[in-house]
Amino acid sequence: MNRTKCFEPRIGTRKLSLLLPESVQEASVGTTATEIPIQTLINKILDEPIEFPPLPLALLDDDHIAIAIEDGVPEANSIACALVRYLVDHGTRQEMIAIVLGSDNQEWRERLLSELKDHSFDEVRVVKHEPANREAHGYIAASESADAIYIQRDLFEAEVVLPVYCIRTPESPSASDKYGMSPGFADAATQHRWNLAWLDDNEKHMHLQEKLSHEAGWLMGVQFALAVVPSQDGSIGTILAGAPDHIFKQACAMVHAEDFLTSETYDLVIAFVEGDWTQQSWMNVARAAAHADLQLKTEGSIVVCTDIKNMTQGIQQLGDDEEDEKLERSLLKSDLEDAFAAAVIHSIKNRRSIYLMSQLTTQQVESLGLAYIDSPIDIEKLCESVESVRVIRSAQF
Repeated sequence: MNRTKCFEPRIGTRKLSLLLPESVQEASVGTTATEIPIQTLINKILDEPIEFPPLPLALLDDDHIAIAIEDGVPEANSIACALVRYLVDHGTRQEMIAIVLGSDNQEWRERLLSELKDHSFDEVRVVKHEPANREAHGYIAASESADAIYIQRDLFEAEVVLPVYCIRTPESPSASDKYGMSPGFADAATQHRWNLAWLDDNEKHMHLQEKLSHEAGWLMGVQFALAVVPSQDGSIGTILAGAPDHIFKQACAMVHAEDFLTSETYDLVIAFVEGDWTQQSWMNVARAAAHADLQLKTEGSIVVCTDIKNMTQGIQQLGDDEEDEKLERSLLKSDLEDAFAAAVIHSIKNRRSIYLMSQLTTQQVESLGLAYIDSPIDIEKLCESVESVRVIRSAQF
């Protein structure tokens, strides 16, 4: 095959260069990256929200404000700092602001604290969401099956909640609801129920998610949200702010590329997890693999390119010798880090080969039951061995 098409995705700290056949089809999720500085963008959208008055008009001096940032939001720390700057400039005292991270990742918390300190925001609290800690949650509602739903306590107790979430395709595992609350900031039991529903019946899960989101969001009193529309290179396309219903609808229309899912299927799909360190997570690897899986022939294979450097406890379970179905159910109910991501990956690798290009060693990758990719040359050789190939940019969205 003649190699005439060049792909140069930036994945974490690495920029890849692949020369692939001209016949390779390309798809992407998201829009063109914004050239507007994040602070300028935040100022504008909060001064002029969609179907909502300027944000300062909705705030009182003694309001406790909680900024809820979903895990996986592009450039999350920069957005957080810009939000704090806006609030402080409009009269909110730092000690009245809490930032709740949609993950218990300590590295994320430390990085954000450091960036806040650089901006002299020393009194802003940064809290990790710990789904398994029931005492760190407040009761919101019960589901149709009478299962209790709890939301992270700082969000539950705040007078004003500002959710920040990333718009993803409807097929994306663990995509946020329009209020940015569920399932990311729910308790472990609620998340487990949604995890089981996603793998058992994705259509049923989406219906359940929509209903529970309405109940939880309304009872939480969430009237304002920020939706990040990702760009095709894993950063920010734009950010919308305002009434949750309106921004969710508009943001989805911007990110859902019409040609992302087609009737055509392929022998090989190469999924790039593009973007900085905030995008290099096992959940995003699982999302990328899930999106690729939808576009493959029965015997097709997946290549996921990421900058992942370590295996978490949940991911390590992929190497377990336990019976497949039993292991999958166990992962879905587990509180181990990245257990749900492992369950999604496990459900796919049982049906087809998944190749992983990452910072892990050959031994580490193969211990998970995945195939090791060492360099772009390996990917180019794979392309030469099949008839049809598709590349998905920013496949995590």
